[in-house]
Amino acid sequence: MNLFVRFREIYTVVANAVLASYPTCRFTNSFTYAPSQFPCVALVLSDDGTRYDTRDSSKQDKFRDITVTVDVFSNKADGKKTEAEDIMQIVFDTLFPLNFHQVSCRPASNMNNASIYRITATFVATIDSNGTIYTRR
Repeated sequence: MNLFVRFREIYTVVANAVLASYPTCRFTNSFTYAPSQFPCVALVLSDDGTRYDTRDSSKQDKFRDITVTVDVFSNKADGKKTEAEDIMQIVFDTLFPLNFHQVSCRPASNMNNASIYRITATFVATIDSNGTIYTRR
């Protein structure tokens, strides 16, 4: 299975979960620093590395380590931190059953506009050549 096809499936599952609770949320699959609409979630495949120790005699990679970076933005006058945290919790609750492991999650400074609250999280998983996602190798 093509990794990018699998990523689009993951992206769709997360987007649908967030949109169920926040129907006006903007979703993107590219890095952004100043969203045009709020709230906004940027879910990006930020790293994809082969695992040299899982190749067999066919010289094919059997597993790949993937990293997904998620940015959640909110600009509400009151409660922007709470809104961003709630949305990030939905993202976590959706990625965790898909076997993603959260590596980090923290508020991130948004130098372009201090009125925007931003949380950045990183999730990792291992995916095999069939598209199955594993938490550990």
